[in-house]
Amino acid sequence: MKKNKEKFPKPKNVTLDLQIYKIKQSFPGFKFYRDESGTYWVGQLMPTSNSCIYTVRIVYKYKKPPQVFVIQPELLKLSPHIYADGSLCLYYPFDKDYNNNLSIISETIIPWTAEWLFFYEKWLDSGIWWGPEAPHGEQKIERVDRMEEFS
Repeated sequence: MKKNKEKFPKPKNVTLDLQIYKIKQSFPGFKFYRDESGTYWVGQLMPTSNSCIYTVRIVYKYKKPPQVFVIQPELLKLSPHIYADGSLCLYYPFDKDYNNNLSIISETIIPWTAEWLFFYEKWLDSGIWWGPEAPHGEQKIERVDRMEEFS
């Protein structure tokens, strides 16, 4: 008797064409560029109706996590959750919230950027980063979610 093994197709990698399509569909104001400096989108986000408009650049490199930079307005140099190159720290890589091969930028990176900007504005007002974070450095890794303080 043959064993009936159900086979599931291996997920296919998300292509650049699919990323372009999904961003255009969800964020039509974002413009796609491919030139000598690389492959990227530039668009505007406004985290709340009281926020300023932020112009962001999302840099795409095949099989690498996208990098997000705020072009305007300039962020404070000592802002939390920014890498040395100026890109935003949107998630903790070891949590595997973003997968270079399978994640859709318009469903992850762009909403996370808007959320980051919201918490940046709250940090400017209070001096406290109210968003979820993971300690950096050699500290024990433990997710911190300060939103529980509002419950």
